[in-house]
Amino acid sequence: MLTVAAALAAGVAVSGCTTNPGASDANTVPDTRADSDTRAASEALVGTYWKLMTLDGKPVTVADNMREAHLVLDAQGRVTGSTGCNRLMGSYTLQDDTLTFSQLASTRMACPGEVAALEQAWLATLSETAHYSIEGQSLVLEDAGDHALAELKANALY
Repeated sequence: MLTVAAALAAGVAVSGCTTNPGASDANTVPDTRADSDTRAASEALVGTYWKLMTLDGKPVTVADNMREAHLVLDAQGRVTGSTGCNRLMGSYTLQDDTLTFSQLASTRMACPGEVAALEQAWLATLSETAHYSIEGQSLVLEDAGDHALAELKANALY
């Protein structure tokens, strides 16, 4: 019985000695700073939940009992999200800082006045998007003339 307990204790001690996949060797200390600039530098366009914050320079608010407008781009070239009322889906093309959306569609639930206006403006913005930039946790969608159309904020997916 004592031998089994000793073997289990040794197993637990060894299993706790894993390596950090981001570190180059055992003597490298990973950068664990939690400041926003360090984390923000690693935000990826693809696979991140992007919440709509401003549209044409105006703040976007979430109406009572409604979803927040957002989007998520997956690695297969699909975009999903919400218009603030309906779910949206479609395709995107990404090359360098060029980002375009196509085949956009949404569910067809009736939306109250302000939310319906937001939905139309959000879908139009996605259709007009030609470029993007990420600074920190902010994603800016821009038209072909590099005019900012919308600003989104990265949110955790968990």
